[in-house]
Formats: sequence, C-alpha cells, structure tokens
Amino acid sequence: MRISVLGGFGLMAEAALHDLASNPRVTRIYAADLNLARAKNVLAKIPNRKKIRPVKTDITDTALALRALKGSQCVLNCAWYEFNLKAMDLALALKAHYVDLGGLYHTTLKQLKRSEQFRKAELLGALGCGSTPGITNMMVARMAEGFEEVESVGIYDASHDPSLSEAEFLPPFSIRTMLDEFEKPAPILRDGRIREVPAHSAQEELDFAQPIGRVAAGAVIHSEAATLPAYLRKKGVRDLFFKIAYPESVKRQLALLAGMGLSKDSPIQVNGAAVSPRHFVTALAQRSALGASCAQTPRDFEVLRVRMAGRRHGRPLLKVWDCEIRPTRLLSAGTAGVGFPGAIAASMLCGGKTLMAAGVGAPESVLAAEAFFKELKARRVFSLIETLAHPLAL
Repeated sequence: MRISVLGGFGLMAEAALHDLASNPRVTRIYAADLNLARAKNVLAKIPNRKKIRPVKTDITDTALALRALKGSQCVLNCAWYEFNLKAMDLALALKAHYVDLGGLYHTTLKQLKRSEQFRKAELLGALGCGSTPGITNMMVARMAEGFEEVESVGIYDASHDPSLSEAEFLPPFSIRTMLDEFEKPAPILRDGRIREVPAHSAQEELDFAQPIGRVAAGAVIHSEAATLPAYLRKKGVRDLFFKIAYPESVKRQLALLAGMGLSKDSPIQVNGAAVSPRHFVTALAQRSALGASCAQTPRDFEVLRVRMAGRRHGRPLLKVWDCEIRPTRLLSAGTAGVGFPGAIAASMLCGGKTLMAAGVGAPESVLAAEAFFKELKARRVFSLIETLAHPLAL
C-alpha cells in the first residue's frame, strides 16, 4: 500500500504516521505538508521511518501535489477541515481512495454530494474517520444492530489532561475547529428534524471514569448529525446530538480568544499590515505544538460515550457504551484516538474491507464493523465497555 498523509506533520497526522509505518502492508507513506518544521522531531520517534517520505507541497495546488504524490493508493487527509474539498480533488486526480477526520457538519454535507464523482471513478471516500466522528459512528452502527427501533442517540466526548493549564496555550486539537465548536450553532436531530441550538447549550452533568469524574457537557456542531440520522432512519430515530465536555482551562482560553475577536477571519490593520486574527491564533497554536514535540510523557485520558435508547422484542431498551482511550509512551490519547482510526480506515479502503464498492459516505456506511473493531483492539489504547452491564469484547 502507498498512502499519502496530508497535513503530514500536524499532531493528528503524527499518530497516523506511527500507525501506518508499523503496518507491514504499507510500503510507502508520503507525508505532505506545506511546513516541514516538525518533520525531523516527528520522524525521529517513529520506527520504520524509512517508509516515510516528507514532501513539501501545497495541497490546494492540485497539479503540483499530483506530481509530488503520484502513485498513492489512498489519501488520508489530516489537514484542517476547510481543505477537505480540495483534498478530495487531489484524491480524484491521483485516482486514489480518500479518508478524512471530519468536516464539522456543513463541510461534510458538501462532501457527500461528491459521491457520484467517486462512484464513476470507482473510488471510495470515507468521511470523518477519527475518534469523534469516527469511532463514535462505528459504535452507533454496532449498537444499533441490537435494536429493532432506535428512538434517541446521545454522543459524548470528555477528557482529562494534567498538562493543560491556564499558563500554557496548547489546544488539545485544531484551534480552528475548537473555536468553531465554541461559537457556531450546533445542529441536532430533535423530533425527527435537524434544528440548530446555541453552542454548548442543553448542558448535562455526566459521570465518567476517573480521572475525568463528573463534568458538564454541552451540544456543539459536529459531523455525526450530518450522517447518522439518515443511517438510522429506517429504525425510526427521532433525536440525536453530540455533546462535549471541555476541560475548564480550555473553556476559559477559548472564551478569552472569542471575546477578543481572535476567532474572526477578516483581516485587521496592525502597524500598516493586514493580519487575520484567526490566522494569527493558528500560528501561535502551531508554534506551541512544535514546542510540545519534546514534552514529557503524555498522561491524558479520553472517553467517547454513546447512549442509545429504543426497543427490542417490543420492550424498552437503553444501552450506554464507553470507549476509553489511553496514551502511548510517545502519543497522547487525543492524538492516538484520532490518528490511529484514520490510518485504520485508509488501510481498510486499500484492502477492500468495506461495505461499499465506490462512492462517498461516513464510516458507518463505508467500513466493515467487525474488521474495524478488530483493528482498533489491536492498538491496545482503546477499551470498549458497556457501562450499564459488563465489559464487551471489541
């Protein structure tokens, strides 16, 4: 397998590179990025790094990137979701399958409209194959098999990272995505219709495994609501939402950035130069990520939860599953949780372990569940638990 990783030296891509390099079926990895500043530090920590070829290229220039990444069988897009459509252009030009980590709802809807293009090219596109969206979608698909009717689905994400503090600016994932989640209205399925609610509204107090404990989670914009309602339509789903519990220090930092207008794209004049506040904050976050390359051993912990209510054999049924994610010696739970499933999805597309032959869809419609969970279990950082009953084998 020959796989191109876009945004190849970002935090999520770093985990994908680790996973792909350890896969004996993967023979060549093109780590494509406009900025190779992290390349040396990242590659130094990866066994089998000889498989990885750093490529400096602009993925928005399809012709240029096509020449640099020629021969790729799959494109794993770990770049910002704003580049998803351009990354799909590149995959089509390369005649390669396509995987990304999420489109934050509205971009996902645009991407789904390209299914006919991929079908005609006899290619597959798998959208939102990280932790959430990604693992959560596959949890929903697997859980739904045990229900005759599905009435409601709640999807939650909570985490704990002792390295986060008020004194440091180190977002646990893309600052651009976090700012969008913090400010944009959240699409949810309510009474069978998609509606928008204010960001972080409909708060719930939830208990998670320690060291997370009891936290408040609120609704935010996410890709699950763009695909799962259609997937579950035949089972009668009426309500579906995604909620996240940010660590307190992160919430305060996001509130400060948004309150100062630093989430805005429109340039402002600074000493005669036009500067986009959003681009400025992004640059600061990237610098923090570069400095974190030599940080202490990661100690974070993340839980993805799916709560599904419905009926089986004519009787009410409620199930709650947690996917616990722990760090490796070199990778945080947050990055491994996103990058590993992305790498798994890319190898599954290349290996034909899919539910579709061609077209574009979310993981629940594209990936074979049994093969996906088998691969997830092999990574040893994921534990799937039915919290209302007993531990489940992946």
